[in-house]
Amino acid sequence: MLGINSNINSLVAQQNLTSSGSALSQAITRLSSGKRINSAADDAAGLAISNIMQTQINGLNQGVSNSNDGTSMTQTASSGLSSLTSSLQRIRELATQASNGSMTADDRAALQQEVNQQVAEVNRIASQTTYNGMNLLNGSMGNVSFQVGANVGQTISLNLSQNMSAANLGTGLVQAGNTLGTYSNLALASDGNAASTGSEITSVTASMDSAGNIKYTDQSGNDITSNTAVVTASGIDTTSLTAGGSVSTSGLELATDGSAYTEAAITAINVISDGNGGFTYTDQNNQALSSDVVTTLGFSTSAGSVTSGAESAAQSLSVTIKDANGNSEDSVTSQINALNTPDSVAKIDITTQSGANMAMESIDNALNSLNNLQATIGAAQNRFSAIGTTQQAQATDLSTAQSSIQDANFAQETANLSKAQVLQQAGISVLAQANSQPQQILKLLQ
Repeated sequence: MLGINSNINSLVAQQNLTSSGSALSQAITRLSSGKRINSAADDAAGLAISNIMQTQINGLNQGVSNSNDGTSMTQTASSGLSSLTSSLQRIRELATQASNGSMTADDRAALQQEVNQQVAEVNRIASQTTYNGMNLLNGSMGNVSFQVGANVGQTISLNLSQNMSAANLGTGLVQAGNTLGTYSNLALASDGNAASTGSEITSVTASMDSAGNIKYTDQSGNDITSNTAVVTASGIDTTSLTAGGSVSTSGLELATDGSAYTEAAITAINVISDGNGGFTYTDQNNQALSSDVVTTLGFSTSAGSVTSGAESAAQSLSVTIKDANGNSEDSVTSQINALNTPDSVAKIDITTQSGANMAMESIDNALNSLNNLQATIGAAQNRFSAIGTTQQAQATDLSTAQSSIQDANFAQETANLSKAQVLQQAGISVLAQANSQPQQILKLLQ
């Protein structure tokens, strides 16, 4: 039917022209942006997945950057530790030289001058080894956490709480067999006739457990009990050891060998380290004495070295001799001298031969601390390197997956563009013809 109120052909042509125009616009947008998804309308699910992947990619890339920063920090710390090691090795070399019996007091004094300079250099390195304004070797960093992954909790921790200054290096327990100190000038103040009897004790073994308790046994492995004579220390509540400080004992047992105890029996008590945190005791003739120091020491041990504690100074030592019935009879008193343990690097004194020997032990302890920290830092560097390689590969794989979802297929979009352009041109031409049809009806009225 011919009519002029409704031009159906024109309406159809307009609809198709609109569709081809939308297709043309979409093809142009995708080709110009390079992306298949430019808005949620293009692919809502694909856009959400792509955004999640982008979050992971960004996190992984930043984690790689953080790992590189961690590598730089640990390299700086490692360089500082290497410099510290060189200074400590030189101090030990000087201490070894000073321990030689051919050195005079003036020679050792001259060597001490260089030791003082090297100690100052140790302190300088510990205080000036910094990264991004943070000091790495003075213990202020504590436990450092590096965010190396894309998500919360994906971190690496590095303990930089060790203070590498001279005052904090070198302390620890002495080697086995070293005489730590002597209780001397003992005098018997008798208030009765004591005749202590008991089984013969020829040797005493001291051992320490993980809780800091010292146990003493005789040559047969029997526990030493309080049936023997007892030594107590006046004015001491606790016994403790400061790294680089002094040792104080609050109890000591004297073994009896079945003979009467006399005034001349003991004039000095030597304290000897067993190298494991325990001590043995001998008299002035190097005869072993039974001993029972204190139930619990005020410090904890780890790998044979003192890690913490507080110093407790004794005023005097009181030795009480008991008879066979356990009654107190005689007593001996003496001042307690501080025991010699390796001091910190800051207090090294090689002006004497004994001081030089102790300095070598202090330096060995210090080098052991440095070696442990260098091993920890080296392991962290290897982890940073491995993490960087792994996460770069993960980021690449995620980028590939994201590209398949989000990026435009240029071959396909180019074909779509050509198709839309042809349809646009054809649609415009057909619409013009459809719009001219009502004009043809006018000819019927002529």
